[in-house]
Parts: sequence; C-alpha cells; structure tokens
Amino acid sequence: MPIHWNARGEVDDYARKGFGAFLLPVTNVLITILMGLIPLIDPKLHKIDPDMRASLWRTVKFIRLLVSSFFLLVSLAVIGAALGLFGSGQQFSYTIYAGIGVLFIVFGNLMTKLRPNYFLGIRTPWTLESKEVWMKTHRMGGRLMVLGGFVMLALFLVVPLEQFVYWVLLPISGLLALVPMLYSYLLFRKQRTA
Repeated sequence: MPIHWNARGEVDDYARKGFGAFLLPVTNVLITILMGLIPLIDPKLHKIDPDMRASLWRTVKFIRLLVSSFFLLVSLAVIGAALGLFGSGQQFSYTIYAGIGVLFIVFGNLMTKLRPNYFLGIRTPWTLESKEVWMKTHRMGGRLMVLGGFVMLALFLVVPLEQFVYWVLLPISGLLALVPMLYSYLLFRKQRTA
C-alpha cells in the first residue's frame, strides 16, 4: 500500500499492508503518550503557581488532542488512498496540506495561552529567561501562525501542487520559525537595555 507521496502528489514509496496500516496509528499513540509524559520532567512546572500549572496542562492536553487528530487525518488519508478513495495522489496531498493549514491556525491560537515551559512553544534562550518575553513572543508568534495557516489554505487553492511545497509550505514554515526567534531576541535585548 502507498505510504509516501512526493511534492507532485505521486506515490514514491510502498509498504506491506499490515505495516502501512498500523505505522501511523502506532506512531500516533506513542507520540500522544510521550507528549503526556515529557512535561512531567519540566523543571519549570514545579516552580509555577497552581493556577498557571493548571492552565499549562489544559493547553498541553489540547495540543496533544490536536496533534493526535492530525495524525488520525493522515492515517485515514493513507488508508483511503490504499483503498482507492482518492482519484489521484494530488487529492491526497491537498487533503494533507489543508490539514496542515488548519493545524497552524488552531495551534497558533493555542500559542497565546501557552505558559513558560521547556517542551512546547517558542523556546529560545530569551523566552525561557523572561516571562514577559515569553508572553509577548507567543502572542505575536501565535497570531503569525494563524495568519500563516489562513494564507496556506488560500494559496493551496491557486498554487499548483508541484510548487506548493517549495513556494508556500517551506517559506511559511521558515517564517513561522525565524520571525518569533528574532522577535524574542530583540525583546530580550530591549528589556536588558531599559
């Protein structure tokens, strides 16, 4: 059964049915368990007040649900492709790209609620050093991520599939990574000189 598609929406890797059908669901379960356990070793978690800790745990649980839902979408799409439910690999790819756009929108919305921690969010030396820098960076980064998700959803309707990864997905992802990092550095520097 097909398990990998290239940037043009063409199948370029296959696996046996048993492996292909269970690879993503098993990965999904393992990632969900890992995302539940890793925050427990966060040294910041034990130092924050109970209300902030409860807020962080609610956000972490929602992020776990979001990531798990995305993996479920991909798993169902892979099985659907194997059963011939998609007319072409391009339809499969568009389904995944739309899912990534929605993932960015929802995750960006959650970023504004994320409290300082060592495992989720924009974790630069500057955001981890200052709660104010963390909050401002995540507010800006979350808004930018929501905007990036909407731009991605709009462009996947007009940009040809062969060019979507290189002209939309990678540049937007790069901006979503680099702009908040630079912003956090500039905020921290401004805070230090004030």
